Amino acid sequence: SASRRAGEEGTVRLKVLVDEKGRPREVTVATSSGFARLDEAAMQAVRKWRFVAATDGTNPISAWTQVAITFRLTES
Repeated sequence: SASRRAGEEGTVRLKVLVDEKGRPREVTVATSSGFARLDEAAMQAVRKWRFVAATDGTNPISAWTQVAITFRLTES
């Protein structure tokens, strides 16, 4: 809500290490939105996500991926 009042918008690009069970183990900012609150909100959200784990052909493995989250103000 503070970001909404301040008119903050932007896209956060995150690097995510996804483990063999599809859980995010490490989440870091690859490219900031320019607003610390938005960056932190994106990281908190992604930490709750579940992914489909990468495989080495047959077995699930941990692997890095990137996720972009865009915050855009809309009329409400």
